[in-house]
Amino acid sequence: MKTTGLPARIVFAAVAFPLAGAAGFYLCMELLPGLVGQFPQLDLSSDGRGIFNLALGVSATLAVTLTLLVLTMPWSRHRKRSGRALRIAVSLVLVVVLSVWFADMGHRLEWDLLFAAWLTYTVAFTYVRYGVRDQERIRSVAQR
Repeated sequence: MKTTGLPARIVFAAVAFPLAGAAGFYLCMELLPGLVGQFPQLDLSSDGRGIFNLALGVSATLAVTLTLLVLTMPWSRHRKRSGRALRIAVSLVLVVVLSVWFADMGHRLEWDLLFAAWLTYTVAFTYVRYGVRDQERIRSVAQR
């Protein structure tokens, strides 16, 4: 199995998601209690629930970003790539639906915009630009 083939990338993503999530969570749980005094705008409750929720958000962000990066390896861009319009449409629907869902949770406008910007950039840089399909399989089907 080739290290940049689709089955290998799926395995890498399955490993990267929990590793990135755990790294982000434990890093926040370690660093945030020390930063509470320096950043009074952080709304962290005394029982630690705010720190926990923020650590979960950071871990989810890191996990999704790294998973998308790993799935779109080897990051070689093909100029004549078919299906780009479909990938743009799918990513547009995904970003709008997830942004509306996130805004419906009652977050502040700044967080809603930050989430939408992060999601748009991540999806555009990974899925739209590179795609997830396996190049070897596409070439073998085209040659038949």
